[in-house]
Amino acid sequence: MPPPIYAKISWLFIVSLFLIGSGCGSTNSTAPVNSGNASAAPAVTTSSPAGPAATAVKSRVDVCALLTSDDLKGVQGEPLKEARRSDQLAGKLVVAQCYYELATAANSVVLNVTTANEGDRDSNLRSFWQEAFGRKKEKDSEREREAAREANARKEGAEEAEGAPKEKVAGLGEDAYWVASSVGGALYVLKKDVFFRLSVGGAGDQKARLKKSKTLAQQVLKRI
Repeated sequence: MPPPIYAKISWLFIVSLFLIGSGCGSTNSTAPVNSGNASAAPAVTTSSPAGPAATAVKSRVDVCALLTSDDLKGVQGEPLKEARRSDQLAGKLVVAQCYYELATAANSVVLNVTTANEGDRDSNLRSFWQEAFGRKKEKDSEREREAAREANARKEGAEEAEGAPKEKVAGLGEDAYWVASSVGGALYVLKKDVFFRLSVGGAGDQKARLKKSKTLAQQVLKRI
């Protein structure tokens, strides 16, 4: 499905833009590199399935180099099997996705990195972030918390959707939020002129998933 017009996209767009297993994109034969790690990760080939020619847009971020096989094995218990990259233009933003496939498909990890399009500056990206996660005035904070509690009760068991509770996460990048869902959840992190979304598959409750996501996000932040 093509991305919606930028003027109309909401934070939900980044939540649902890429699904696990999507593939069309550029091919990168370089394996992720272990930064500062004496034991290099096993060589892994990144690929994309056969099909129509890839879109001309390409992110300046090598998204599939942001997590190594060792990173994934340390969190998910399995080494990387294959990494598949795809890049897509979303209005004035470029979204690069890497699908880190593990031997157990349910344990796979998806990382989306959003940057400003070439020739456009960070203002659009930061405006997007503020629209999605910006806080309201302090005087409204209590009302927001109450509304969030009510919304959480009403939407318990629902999938990620616009209006889903967003939990502030401290200690990651400039700003970070966890968006929970019955099927997993996702961690969003802002750092300077990029932000990324990390979704970790596998068993575990929300607390366990958030912990895993934070561990991997720390590795992404070192390399992005």
